[in-house]
Amino acid sequence: MKILYGIQGTGNGHVSRATQIIDRLKNRGSEVDVMFSGCNEDKAYDASIIKAPGFYKGFTFSVKNGRIRLFNTLKHLSPGQFLKDVTRFDARDYDLVITDFEPVSAWIARKINRPCIGIGHQYAFLHDIPMDRSNPLSKWIIQYFAPADIAIGMHWHHFDRPIVPPVIPSGITPSETVDESLILVYLPFESRDQIRDLLLPFKGFRFAVYAQNRGEEPAEEGHIQWHPFSKALFYKDLAQCAGVISNAGFELPSEALSLGKKILVKPLKGQFEQISNAMALTLLNLGVTMSSLDKHCVEKWLSQTSTIKRKYPDVADHIAEWVMAGNFTSTARLVKKTWQEAA
Repeated sequence: MKILYGIQGTGNGHVSRATQIIDRLKNRGSEVDVMFSGCNEDKAYDASIIKAPGFYKGFTFSVKNGRIRLFNTLKHLSPGQFLKDVTRFDARDYDLVITDFEPVSAWIARKINRPCIGIGHQYAFLHDIPMDRSNPLSKWIIQYFAPADIAIGMHWHHFDRPIVPPVIPSGITPSETVDESLILVYLPFESRDQIRDLLLPFKGFRFAVYAQNRGEEPAEEGHIQWHPFSKALFYKDLAQCAGVISNAGFELPSEALSLGKKILVKPLKGQFEQISNAMALTLLNLGVTMSSLDKHCVEKWLSQTSTIKRKYPDVADHIAEWVMAGNFTSTARLVKKTWQEAA
């Protein structure tokens, strides 16, 4: 089976999840070509699994100081380039298109009338689950940004809907020892000055902050350690830390839950998915949320311990098995099997 796999390049969660699924598909004999959009060509990815990807402009949003800048986002949209990318891409040799909420591949599938499977957290919002309902435009975007014939949503709970558990990277393993003073911080949409101001008062802790640009040298300011993103070091700190402070994406909280780490999230203002994720974390009692970078909230959270740990099965392998079986009419068996194995 020859598959075109589209990955939304915003953040690292889409890449992490898709890489696991692509690896399992290739192990089962599939030929998988990958396209990225919404990111630059220096995007970090596992070159041993994803080989010679294509990069396309697609669509992304502009962010400053933890808030989406709507005007700048609209200003930098390039619908003409998007249409060119869709119409010029020769996809006739592909049997199937899979999109991790990536629009170019999804609309290519429609152009050539190939089956398209949407796999990712965003597709969970096609169902009646806890979500921010204050902006009707957000639901429209979820439906039409990267449309799929069959959608496999992911979430921390199934909510009695056709949703599977998160995909956890195979390289994430618990550490034999936990450093109760170490806190991992990943706030890519917040300014460095705001992060520093938030963490400075808590000198009894060490904060590993992943916020620097790639290629910059690590820096240390007392109890705050600044790191450029490094997959190996990031997962080492994640395994050893006592807790995680992050924006309210989906993959990092999922990884933290699988390791039993306490979670404090600050959703990106104006971002439907992150606001909805924060709502779900609170509803499911899986983490703590703050609407702004609040020192009082951090102080209270640091004094708490976590007793929550989630065991997730190899969801990527189950999805690959389901894809290779070729029966795309129903996800019921896939959903049932993955949640039966989850604890």
